[in-house]
Parts: sequence; C-alpha cells; structure tokens
Amino acid sequence: MMTMRTHLLAAIALWSGTTLAQQPWTLEQCVARAEERNLAVINASLDAELADETSEQAYWDLAPNLNGVATHGYNYGRVVDRFTNTFATDRVRTNNFYLSSTIILFQGLQKQNTIKRTELDAKAAQLGIDAARNQVRLEVVQAFLDVLGLRERLAAAESQAASTREQIARTQAMVEAGRLARADLLSLESQLAQEEYTITDIANQRDQRTLALARSLQLEPQEAMDFDIQGPAISALRVMEPTAAANEVLANVLRTNPSFAQAETQAASAEKGIATARAGTVPSLSVNGSMGTGYSGRDIRTVGEPIIGSPVPIGYTASGETVFTPNINYNTELTPFSDQLDQNLNQSIGFTLNVPLFNNMQNRLAISQARVQHEKSRNAMASVRNDLQRNVLDALVAQRSGYRQFLAAEKAVEAGMLNLEFAQERFAQGVITSMELSTVKAQLNRSTADMINAKYQYVMATKYLEILQGMPVTL
Repeated sequence: MMTMRTHLLAAIALWSGTTLAQQPWTLEQCVARAEERNLAVINASLDAELADETSEQAYWDLAPNLNGVATHGYNYGRVVDRFTNTFATDRVRTNNFYLSSTIILFQGLQKQNTIKRTELDAKAAQLGIDAARNQVRLEVVQAFLDVLGLRERLAAAESQAASTREQIARTQAMVEAGRLARADLLSLESQLAQEEYTITDIANQRDQRTLALARSLQLEPQEAMDFDIQGPAISALRVMEPTAAANEVLANVLRTNPSFAQAETQAASAEKGIATARAGTVPSLSVNGSMGTGYSGRDIRTVGEPIIGSPVPIGYTASGETVFTPNINYNTELTPFSDQLDQNLNQSIGFTLNVPLFNNMQNRLAISQARVQHEKSRNAMASVRNDLQRNVLDALVAQRSGYRQFLAAEKAVEAGMLNLEFAQERFAQGVITSMELSTVKAQLNRSTADMINAKYQYVMATKYLEILQGMPVTL
C-alpha cells in the first residue's frame, strides 16, 4: 500500500513539474511575442489609431455645424427690452433660445486637400507599424542567433576540454610508467584550466544574451528566469553561395520595405500640405442660418372685456365747458412662456464672402513653411533610401564574405582535426612535447571558432536581407 502511494505521489510531482515547466521557445514564437509586447510597435499602433481618428474628423468637417444656445438672465436698471421694444427700469427676466448653423460652400479646396492629407497620414501610420515590426524582427533574430552561436561555441569548447581530459588521463599513465616527463602532464593540465575558463566565459555570454532576448520579449521576471530557446545549431543550417544581384535585391527592398513606403507617403502628405496652405489665399464663401425665440418679463397682454369708468375731465373749452375723456381700463397679465416662444420665433439666413486682403503675411509664411516641410520630407525619403541601399550592400558583402570565410574555415577545421590526430599519435610516441600538442589544439580551436563565426555572419546577413524584403522569419 505504501509503495503504491509513493509511486502515486511521485507521478503527481512529475506531472506537476512537467506542466509548470516552460517549454523552449522557437524563433517564430519569439518574434510573435516581441511584436505583441514591444512598446515601439504598441506606440506605432496608437499613432495609427490617432491618424485614423484625424482622417475621420477631416471628413466630418465637410458637414455643416449645428449649435444650440439657451440663456436665462435678469436685467436691472434702465434698459430697452428687445422683445417689447420698451424701456424697463425694474428687474426683468429674459430667456433666449436659438439654433445656428454654418456651412462652407467654397474655401479653395482646403477641406478636400486636408482629407487627402489625413488619408496619407493614416496610411503612413499603418506603414509605421510594419516598420516597427521589421525592427523588432531584426533585433529578435540577431539575439536568437547570438544564443545559438554561443551554444555551438560552448559545445565545441566542451568537446575540446573533454578531449584534453582524455589526453591528461593517457599522459598520467605514461608519466607513471616513466615514458613522459611530469612537465608534459602539467602543461596539459594548464591547457585544461584555460579551456575550462573559456567554457565558463562562453556560458556566461550565452546566459547574458538569453536574458537579453527574454527582456526584448517583455517577459515577466519569473518567465525570464525559466526562459530558453530551441532551434537548429548554426552548423546545421545550410550555406549556399549567394547569387542575388545587388540591384535586384535593392529594387525588391524598395518595393516591399515599409520604412521606405512610409517615407514616400509622408512626402506625398507634405505636398498636400502646400495645397492646403495655398487655400488660405483664396476667397471663401459660407452660408449661415439661425432660428431663435425668447421670453421677456415685460411682455404684457390684455385679457377680458374693457372696464368703462366715469369720464375723466381733461380741460375746458373757450366757453368754459368741461372736456372729458373716456375712462377705459383693461385687465392685463404676463404673456405665458409658451405663447411668447411662439410669437417671438424668428429665422435668418445669410451669405458671407471672405476675401483675404492682408493678414500680417500669415498665408505667405504658411505656404513657405509647407514648402520647407515638403523638402524635409523628400530629404527624409532620400535618407531612408540611402540607408536601405547601404544596409543591403553591407548585408550582401557580409553574406558573401561569410560564405567564403566559412568554406576556408571548414577546410581549416578538417585539416586541423587530422593534424590533431597525428599530433596526438606523435605525442604518445614521445616525438613532440605537450607544448607542441597544445599549439595544434589551440589552432583547431581558433579554426572552429572562425567557422562558427563565419556561419553566423552568413546566416545573420541572409536573415537580414529576408527581413528587409518582407519575407517570413524562419530557421
């Protein structure tokens, strides 16, 4: 019973550890995670969202506006009431309600050019997202290949150290048998110590680059501690002689690269800015209309039948007769709120022609500034083109150089391995010293490192060219 329980607990622990352990990341997973979490890509997406909102606002600017206003106030002192056109000397309550609307009929196509410009800005912002992703892909690929290259260098160094340990064991036996001097053993032990130091140094570099890659993926601290990658060894990747022409690659890059497309779009947007600025020098025509009503505390109306009182004397005739005037009064009341709103209703419509004669040189300076911005955007586009051209040529040179160096280093490694085997046999026979054997091993180590570096340079340049041309990132 205890045995079954022990096995059950062990199985649960093993299952839990397997479930919680983080699986190694492939290059594709690293790129996807970096594109999702990278702050530059996120900010580029926010810029695109703002550009879309600005473009939508430019379309809505073609529609007429509509504003409603309601006021409630009191007048004190002598004032002319606007609804009764009478003087008021006491406190009078007033209310005003109106709607107004204005639409631009013609403004030198300013709004239309603004719409086109904001559309180009929105397109440029979308391309900015792709440009940011390209940069992220490049950084992730470089860091990923750094880790793979360091892993391979570490494996090669450990293999050399293992070979040295075997050589030390054989030398120990030969020293004990009196066939070799103890100095040869000490020399090999010193070489092993140096190789173990190299192993530790490369392992530290690998761990640092792995952690840097984890940071670029915006992993949480716990995720970064358990982070690991999986991918083919650098030596397992195929090396093929580069055949692409520089002009073909550059033309393909300029056709597909989002950074250059973004610069082109921004230049086109700046050109529309000149047309928008020129619209300020053209007369504009607008129409506006309004509808309003109001209420006055002095709007009095009569109610009921007239009240006839006794005639009131007002004077005498030449013969001494008294002159009377009729005494007629009325009952009054404040005109109700709803009735006043109906009787005070008014509408208006008008056209406005605005001719810019002189506005402190603002229009001329705005046009000049727009032209300067256009020139700057064209220079920025040329700068991006030059950078891409330089990057393409540098990558092609690095690719071809890495290919040639790899072939040479591969031959050097093959020759070095044969030379090491021959040197070990001669050392066992006592023909050469341990120093001579160490020299042969050191030369093989350098050749192996050169081959790995050349392969890394070739692969990195190849991936860089693929990213520039918009190809999928794979290993």
